[in-house]
Amino acid sequence: MCDSMVASADMARDGYTIFAKASDRACNEAQYFVYVPAADHAPGQKVRCTLIEIEQATHTNAVMLSKPSWVWGCEIGVNEYGVCTGNESVFSKEMNTTTDGLFGMDICRIALERAKTAQEAVEVMAEMMERYGQGGNASFDSVFYYDNGYLITDPNESWHFETAGNLWAAKKISGSYSISNYLSIATPDLMHRDLVQTAIDRGYPVSEPFDFAESYMNWNHPVNVSGMVRRSCSYRLMQKSKKCTVGDMVAALRSHTTDKPWTGGGKSVCMHASHPTSSDDVSTQTTNCMIAVCKPGDTTMWGPGMSISCIAPFQPFWFDAYSSKLVFAYDKQEEAMDSWLKREQLNRTMLDGKLPEAAYKAELHNMQNRWFEQVEAVSRGDRQALCDQIADEAEMFVDKWLKITAGTVSKPMGSAEFQKYWSGMNAALGKNRTIAY
Repeated sequence: MCDSMVASADMARDGYTIFAKASDRACNEAQYFVYVPAADHAPGQKVRCTLIEIEQATHTNAVMLSKPSWVWGCEIGVNEYGVCTGNESVFSKEMNTTTDGLFGMDICRIALERAKTAQEAVEVMAEMMERYGQGGNASFDSVFYYDNGYLITDPNESWHFETAGNLWAAKKISGSYSISNYLSIATPDLMHRDLVQTAIDRGYPVSEPFDFAESYMNWNHPVNVSGMVRRSCSYRLMQKSKKCTVGDMVAALRSHTTDKPWTGGGKSVCMHASHPTSSDDVSTQTTNCMIAVCKPGDTTMWGPGMSISCIAPFQPFWFDAYSSKLVFAYDKQEEAMDSWLKREQLNRTMLDGKLPEAAYKAELHNMQNRWFEQVEAVSRGDRQALCDQIADEAEMFVDKWLKITAGTVSKPMGSAEFQKYWSGMNAALGKNRTIAY
């Protein structure tokens, strides 16, 4: 499950569009930041995505990706032109559960590598849907099929793109906006040429004007409920700040709808796996996040490279300045996985009752606010040194708190069933080291 948000330039304090996404995936699935440089490719060359091979573009843009280890694509990403996107699982009446195709995560990466604007990204996504289609089991450790929705932005405009099987609809958006895990485009600005006729042929409800979500939503899927709740929360948070900042986006990504997020957080933007037998399918957690401030020609990105936003230190990075402890070269994904697994111990020690949450968060928030101030004041020439300094500080912070928990007596959270679930997750953590290159 996932949540994506955008505040357009006129809704942001500094006058630049701000994009953010929380990626919710399997609890043991490492998701980290990688940098892929721009490249030229021979005509006719193929590229292997997660499950299928497609034609490669003759040129691909440089991209920063938040990438699940075993997936070729990305959950969240930004390219050198300031185009940002992330995908959400959605569930339609046309969902493909039989044949392999592109993952939504693959389509995210393809669009970032081939588009220079948000609208071009929409065109690339539409082309991929129509040429190759989407499909395949997109779960790290179980079986999970879904369609995809996307929030796409650049410094000048934003789009919402949703799919139903191999059909699609897109809507240009403005102001403060968010999406989650259900179809929510009503009247599209662009759509697949067969979208309306297919709905008519299938006997789906067809109104005038045509309402994509009303026609294609699979109302029987239980995730729709949690998606609607989370979107209402993220949308409300976005409306609260008339001049949005990075700090506001971090707060939104850390937000909860319950006072017991560690054992009941399935409807929160900051998602904690809470009760795997519930109807809300919350055996997933937020495994990484990304924020992008889309200043033309110079996007500033923030992210933790770890799970559970409410305990994660968000660090800054740029295309021309980033720490190798946070953003990894594409051929260093083994190191990236080790970094994510180490930081995941903070989540597991918190669940085990070893980490003093109030003291930990107080230090985290003080450190985070200082980083916000440093980034606002830094010159372009000093950014690399700042990235390295902050990465070192984040590493020392993680090491300090893991050391504090080392000799602490366990007081596990939740019910016996909850503890049994996490015992199994802990035993399996780090065992599957599959990496897609």
